[in-house]
Amino acid sequence: FTGTNTLTALDAYGNTVTGFDASANNITVTTTGLTGSISGLSGTDKLNSAVDFSSGVANLTSLGLKYTGTVGSGTFTFTPATGTAVTSGS
Repeated sequence: FTGTNTLTALDAYGNTVTGFDASANNITVTTTGLTGSISGLSGTDKLNSAVDFSSGVANLTSLGLKYTGTVGSGTFTFTPATGTAVTSGS
């Protein structure tokens, strides 16, 4: 990945949830269009620590998100245990 990559916790109205706690609502990261594995997060392919988000934003770059696998065009999907999933751009 290049640059800084972040994930922001939003409520149903699009407001940042500044007190979001991933230990209470784990977020699983998956890929579409790519074959490989995700690692480096608190739960390997999950955000599941109370400190993963700061003021509602997870800095995926500093958390160590790593993708090992095929090179190509694809997306990442971030799926919380409860709530709505979000998909990255290609």
